[in-house]
Amino acid sequence: METFSRPVLERLIQEIYRQEIKHLFDEPVRGPLMAEPIIGVASAADPFFKEFKTIIGSFHWTPQELIERCHPGTRAATVVSWCLPTALPVRQVNRRQPLYPSREWSYHRHFGEMINTAMRRRIGEALAERDIRAAVAHFDPENTTERREGTGWSSRWSERHTAFVCGLGTFGLSGGLITRKGKAHRLGSLVMDFELPPDPRPYGDDPFAWCLGTNGGTCRACRDRCPVGSIGNSPEERNKDLCHSHDYGAIQENGKKTLWWTGEFGCGLCQTGVPCEFRNPTGS
Repeated sequence: METFSRPVLERLIQEIYRQEIKHLFDEPVRGPLMAEPIIGVASAADPFFKEFKTIIGSFHWTPQELIERCHPGTRAATVVSWCLPTALPVRQVNRRQPLYPSREWSYHRHFGEMINTAMRRRIGEALAERDIRAAVAHFDPENTTERREGTGWSSRWSERHTAFVCGLGTFGLSGGLITRKGKAHRLGSLVMDFELPPDPRPYGDDPFAWCLGTNGGTCRACRDRCPVGSIGNSPEERNKDLCHSHDYGAIQENGKKTLWWTGEFGCGLCQTGVPCEFRNPTGS
């Protein structure tokens, strides 16, 4: 077996994606609902992971805490994050939606996350075959999304914050992560005990570097796209409760009536029809 390295990891993830994406085909789109993944790597010892206990909450796991839950006594060395950009046909249809997500977006949200989950499992299994121990927060039964005091709706492992540390992107007014492929995507990650060199963050430590509506910027496109007014003029004004109520209330009911199935329909209006939909709008 070849020596494990960053190119081997990237090739492994790409290969698993290409195998799994064959199961995600929507007739109106006539093609895959997600594009080739982009990948980021961070050191498990990056100071941000400990800072998240203050930024997000003391309940948020560090990479070491996560890997200990699966493999007691194992040292966390590397955090790997991947982004699955939303395919163009899905984004195009959702741009025109004023209140509820399109059928294509709903399929992408529900079945795309099933593909993402399959990738999490298979990547972990492939690493285990190489005697590399890995932990995936998604599979931990205690990693539930709950409304927590001070933070609001949150989980014990944030895919967005992890991707930020791994150099994949920065946050926007809506709380979404803006990658070099934009804000419309699905994210996944894992922690492993094999040490790889971390990727440099092209934006340094600025969590809003790629947003045109922060750091003095005037863009409010995502705010204007939100059908329930959950996005304000600053990150601090974001109302997670309004977003959650719309997503898991009105959208769920509409989805059952119009699509005749029950699932995770998502919303995605603030991720489409905006300057950061499919790119880093700052050009940096």
